[in-house]
Amino acid sequence: MRPKYTINLLILLIIEHTMSSTLLSFLIATSVLNPTANNNNTHSFTGENNLSVVIPKQSNKVLTNPGIGFTELQRVVSNDPENPFYEGKPVISYPDTSTIYYRWYWDQLTTATDPNLNERMLEKKIDNVLEEAAAVNKKVVIRFMALRGKNDPIYDADVNKDSSGIPCWLVQELYGHGLNGSSCHLSDKEAVSMFKNPLFIHRMQQFLDALGKRYDNNKTLLRIDMGMVGTWGEWNLSGYAAKTSNSVGLVDNGYTLHDLEPYIAALVHAFPHTPKTMLGTDKGDFLSYATNRGFGWRVDCLGDWSKGWSEMEDGYPGLIAHASDIQTNTAPDVLFDQRWKKSAVDFEICQDSLQDWSNIKNPLHLTYDQVQQTFDFALKEHASLIDAKSHQIPNIYQPLLTAFLNKLGYRYQLNEVDYSRNIPKNGTLIINSQWQNLGVAPSYINYPVTWRLRTANGSIIAYYTSNAKIENWFPAADYEDQSPIYKVSDHFQLGNQILKGQYFLDVGLVEKGTYNAKVLLANDTKMTTDTGQSYTINNNIIKNNNSIVSYVDNNHYLYNGNVKYPSSFFLDKHSEQYIKQQNNIGRWNEIATINVI
Repeated sequence: MRPKYTINLLILLIIEHTMSSTLLSFLIATSVLNPTANNNNTHSFTGENNLSVVIPKQSNKVLTNPGIGFTELQRVVSNDPENPFYEGKPVISYPDTSTIYYRWYWDQLTTATDPNLNERMLEKKIDNVLEEAAAVNKKVVIRFMALRGKNDPIYDADVNKDSSGIPCWLVQELYGHGLNGSSCHLSDKEAVSMFKNPLFIHRMQQFLDALGKRYDNNKTLLRIDMGMVGTWGEWNLSGYAAKTSNSVGLVDNGYTLHDLEPYIAALVHAFPHTPKTMLGTDKGDFLSYATNRGFGWRVDCLGDWSKGWSEMEDGYPGLIAHASDIQTNTAPDVLFDQRWKKSAVDFEICQDSLQDWSNIKNPLHLTYDQVQQTFDFALKEHASLIDAKSHQIPNIYQPLLTAFLNKLGYRYQLNEVDYSRNIPKNGTLIINSQWQNLGVAPSYINYPVTWRLRTANGSIIAYYTSNAKIENWFPAADYEDQSPIYKVSDHFQLGNQILKGQYFLDVGLVEKGTYNAKVLLANDTKMTTDTGQSYTINNNIIKNNNSIVSYVDNNHYLYNGNVKYPSSFFLDKHSEQYIKQQNNIGRWNEIATINVI
C-alpha cells in the first residue's frame, strides 16, 4: 500500500482534466530534456526507495506486430499504393500486415526427373520469399502440398501441365507412368490411395527432411502449416473421392489415424525448431494427435454460416468438442482448450474475400451481425492470424475490423513504471513495471523487455535487459474479461562507463540476441528508432536513383553490379524505398528521464 502515491496521483489526474495544457506541462516538466514530449503522466515523490512514477499514455491504434493480424497470401504487401514489389494491383483497403502465407506443391521444388530438391527452384521461390520478408520485417508461414485441386490451372513454368502436385518421377515410381512421354496426371483412385502407400510415405519423409535441413531455424519462418495430405494439403480428398463415399473426408475414404501418423512425425523430425500448425476437420483424430505433440491448430472457412450444416454452428463446435473427447477420440487432447497458451491458432476465411460476405446476391452472404459473431468466435478461440487472402475489405466492415485487429493475437501495454530518477554513478537503476496483454493470445516468440539510456542527441549509452518472459504474459481467458496485470521488478547496475548527466529512459521489446525493437506497445509515447532518432510515421524522406541494387542479409546496399551474392534479390527504387522505410520504424518508447549524479 502506498497511500501517499495514491492520493497524489489522484490529484495529478484531476489537474490534468481541469488545468490548461500550458500549466500542466509546467507542472510535470522536471527535466531539461523535456519529458512532456513523450505524452506520459509523470509524478515524482520520495518514497522508501526514492522512486518516481510514470503512467504511460495508452493507445487505441491498430498495431502491426510479428505473427499477428491479417496475413498476406502469396505476396509481400497489398496496401502500399507504390506497389513496391509489383505483385498485382494494390489493395488499399487491406490492413497492414506482418506475416506472409505461401504454399508450394512438391512438383514446384523438384524437376520432373530428379528426386533431389532443385537449387534454382528453391532460390527463385522459397529463398526469395524469405529474403523479401526479412527485408521488410515480416514473417512467413509455409505449407508444402502434394495434391493439386483436380482442375486447378498450373501457372508455374517449372511444372508439367498435367501434373497433379507430385513430381513426375514420383508418379513413375508409384504407378508406372509419368515419364517417357506418359501422363503425369493421377487418376482418382491413385490420388485417393496415395497417402497410404509406403513408398510415397518414405519419399515424403525424404522431401521434408531435405527442406528442414535447409529452412529449419530460419528466423523469418514463423511456422509450418502441416500439409502433404489431401487436396491442397487440407486433409480431405475433394475432387478425387468416390461418388459413393459419404464425404470427401479422409475417414470416409478409408484412412485411420495410424495411416497418417507418419506425416505428423515426419514434420516434427524435419522441423524440430520451427512451430507447426495442423488443420482441423470435423472427422478423425488427427488434430488432437498433433496438438498433443506441440502443434497449434487452424481451420478453414471462417465465416461459413450456410443454412443447414455450417462450419460456424456445426463444424467448429464439433471439432473442438471431439478433440478432447475421451469417449470417441482414440487420441484425445484433454488440454486442447488450453493449447493456445503455447501454440498458435489461425483461421482462413470462407470464400475468396470479405467482399463476398457483403454481396447480397451471394448465397453465402453474411449479415453485419454474422460478421461480428465471426470475428468474436476467432477471439474466443484465441486466434493470432487470419488469412483474408489479400483481397478488398468493404468499407462497411472497417469499424469491425479495427476493433477486431486491436484484440487479435497479443497486445502488450505498459501501465506503470516506478524507477530510480536520481542514481549515483555506478549505482543501481531500479525499474518496477506493470504490464497487460490486452489481446487474446501471447507472443509465441520471446522479445526480451529491454531498457536503454539515450542522450538528447540520440546516442545510445547503455542497454539493460530484463529476465521477464513475455510469452508467459497471457491475456484474459475470455476476450471480454479484464486482462491480468504482470509486475516486473528489475535492478540493473549502471556500470562505470555511464558518466554523470541526464538521460532518456526508453523501453523496447527486442529481437533475441539484438537490440532491435520488433514489437509496438499499446502506448502513445514519443517513439525513437533503433539508432536513437526521433520517429514519426511517414517522416522518412528517402532519396532514390534508378540504380538496381542487391539486398543482402546485413541490410547493406551494394551498388556494384559486378559483385555477386548468393540468394540475393534485386530491387528498383520503389522496393528499395519501401524496405528502407520498414527498417527505420520507431519501436522504442520514451518513458522518462534519469539523472546520474
